[in-house]
Amino acid sequence: MAAIVTGLIPILRTAVEASTDYKGRTLWFGFLSIRLVVLFVAQLPWSKLDTDFSCNTTGPDLCQRACFNQHFHRPTVMAWNFCYVLLILSVLLMELFASQLRKSAVKKAALSESEAQAGLIDAEEQNGPKRKVIIDFHRHKASLLFYLLCVTLRMSIEISFLGILVFWNLPTLDETPILCRTELCPGTYVCVVRAAAEKRMSIYALGSISAVVVLTSALFFLYSLTHYLILGRTRPAGDTVPGVSMQSCA
Repeated sequence: MAAIVTGLIPILRTAVEASTDYKGRTLWFGFLSIRLVVLFVAQLPWSKLDTDFSCNTTGPDLCQRACFNQHFHRPTVMAWNFCYVLLILSVLLMELFASQLRKSAVKKAALSESEAQAGLIDAEEQNGPKRKVIIDFHRHKASLLFYLLCVTLRMSIEISFLGILVFWNLPTLDETPILCRTELCPGTYVCVVRAAAEKRMSIYALGSISAVVVLTSALFFLYSLTHYLILGRTRPAGDTVPGVSMQSCA
C-alpha cells in the first residue's frame, strides 16, 4: 500500500497544481492513478511465479527450471510495467506542450501591457498573481492536432497492452496440464501453475481497465475531431493569445 501512495502522490499533485488545462486532462490523470492501483494489485499473484510452477520431475531442479523457462518464455510483469511507463509518457507529452503554450501566453500577455519593461515578465511570473492557461481547441488548431496525436498514441499503447494480455499471458494459464519436453532432460513432464485462477483474474482486471482507456480515448478522439475540426465552431475574439485564454487564480 505504501508503494501505491508513493506513486499516486506525484500524479495527483501534477493534476491539481498545474497551471494549464485542456479538455479531458483530469480524466487522463485519473486513469493513470486507477491503472497504478490495479497494476499493483494484479502483480501480487505473479510475485512468486517461479515457486508456483511445479513439475513431476524426479531429477534435479534444473529440469523444472528448464520447463519453466520454456513455458514462460515471454515477459509478464516487466511488460506490464513498460506499457504503463509508455502510457505515462503519452500523457506527459501533452503536458510538456501545454507548458510551452503557457510560457508563450504569459510572455505575450506581459508585452501587450503599456508598462512592460525589460525584465518585467520574469517579475510578473514570480511575484504577480498566478494565471491559469486554458487551451481553446476551437482556435488553436496546432494544439488540437497534437492532442489528437497524444490520444492516438495512448490508444496504440493500450491496444498493444491488450494484445500482450490476450496473446502472451492468458495462453500460459489456459494450458492445463502443461506437458514439457526439454533437451536437457529426457522424457515428458507434467507441470502445473498454482493459483492460476488468481493470476487469470489479475489479467482480466488489467484488460478491463485497458479496454476502458481505449474506449474513452476513441470517444475523445471522435468528439474532438467532430466538434473542433468538422463542425468548425468558433469562439469570440478577446483572448490574449490566439487559442489560449488566461484566468487569474489564487
